[in-house]
Amino acid sequence: MAPRIRVREGHAALMRRILAALVLAAAALAVPAPAHAAVAPPKCGDVLFVGVAGSGEADKGWPGYDKSGMGAEVTTVYHALQAKAKGRSVTAYALPYRAAPVLPTMIHPGIGTFMESLIEGERDLNTFLLERTRLCRGERLVLAGFSQGAMVIHRSVQVLGSRVTDRIDAIVLIGDGDRLPGDDGQMLGTAGNRAKGVGLWYPQFSLASGRRFGAIGARVLSLCNLADIVCDHRPALYNPLTSAGRMAMVAGTVVHMSYRLGPQLADLGAKAAAKLRGPLTVYRPSGRAGFVSYATDFACPAVSSGYVLVVTRGAGQAPSEAYAEPYDEFSRGAWVRTSENAAPGTHRATVDCEASTDPNERTGGRSLAAYTFTQTVTTTKPILGVSPAAARPGQVLTVTDGGGCGAYPKPAQTVEVAVHDAIRGGKPVVEGTAPVSVAGRWNAVRLTLPAGSGAGGWHVSATCRATDGRNPDQSYQPYPGVTVAAG
Repeated sequence: MAPRIRVREGHAALMRRILAALVLAAAALAVPAPAHAAVAPPKCGDVLFVGVAGSGEADKGWPGYDKSGMGAEVTTVYHALQAKAKGRSVTAYALPYRAAPVLPTMIHPGIGTFMESLIEGERDLNTFLLERTRLCRGERLVLAGFSQGAMVIHRSVQVLGSRVTDRIDAIVLIGDGDRLPGDDGQMLGTAGNRAKGVGLWYPQFSLASGRRFGAIGARVLSLCNLADIVCDHRPALYNPLTSAGRMAMVAGTVVHMSYRLGPQLADLGAKAAAKLRGPLTVYRPSGRAGFVSYATDFACPAVSSGYVLVVTRGAGQAPSEAYAEPYDEFSRGAWVRTSENAAPGTHRATVDCEASTDPNERTGGRSLAAYTFTQTVTTTKPILGVSPAAARPGQVLTVTDGGGCGAYPKPAQTVEVAVHDAIRGGKPVVEGTAPVSVAGRWNAVRLTLPAGSGAGGWHVSATCRATDGRNPDQSYQPYPGVTVAAG
């Protein structure tokens, strides 16, 4: 049973003030909200749009009621997103929760009924999303809510784990009573990013956490207009005992109920459509240990300052990193290397966009977007054949294929063998190439070790060249390097 929230009698005056600020426009409709029967969700598809109605919007006769069950504001966003989601199939699901109207539930001592509705909505949304992501593994999600519905979503996404949030492409909040000034995400509307929701003014009653969105902020679109009594709440203005205070309450309520009248909701839908992500395109997702996958079809969101950092975590290894300015090369693809010692099997790999304030090292920036796929290690690492194992300058070094180049992201045309001085490093002291067959194999490469090198031995590496005249270079190194001792 959902907990009941009790309010001490000494807070009655304060509660009346909150109440009046929120509900004047709905006063004539003060009837209890019925419970709503569960509705079967649609079959698994490409994209599921989950709409959460505002206070009273799930019931006929209330402002904002829409037969979809999502409310007029959220339904407008859905239609706009659907129109812009080219090549994607988008279906809608209205969360069947109570969506209790503000009046009479917010009048002391009935605030408990409103809070029960909010708490039950969050619980029901959490339960639905956990089960949905289990059943529909390839489906992407968009969440959208107005007023109380926005608060339900706001609270839900802050407690759900990455198994669910990684599947959410966009989070649309309209008139959010939990809006936090300066929060992560796109703070849209005329109120700017300083607007503070009503729930944060009275956390002892609303149970608002006041936490930032953090990692999921890049997917948040929060719309709030100036003087909206719910998301841009201003307690100092709302004195029901004065005519100015009453006018401010009425004006704020009108702002809150007016989003459906302008173009902002259609714009929200278009912005949400732009955030829809498809699965990563991964070239060479399997191979011998040490192979490299090339992942495309992802983009790191822009940040207002600093750099975007892509952290790649391949099978059986710690994160590897690369850097670039926002909207630079990372939208083209990322190399994700498996460990040379990775055991055969299927492993989870991740491409994670993080914000970094330093272009040369990772600074612990927050995650902006994460993309996952699987890498399959088929057998242990391929080994280059090198003869002799110890050599002197002037000798011929023979390097042989130890497992084949394979196809990544397209079949390689040539293999390039490079020999470096083991102590000095730098540029190769000698290089050679060999053609790669359709089967990915190549014949031995013979190189004469030059004089003046190799006092401490040589380091030998092989690169499979798969360039096609376009960026990025699609070459890769499936082989771990081999050291030749000084003879």
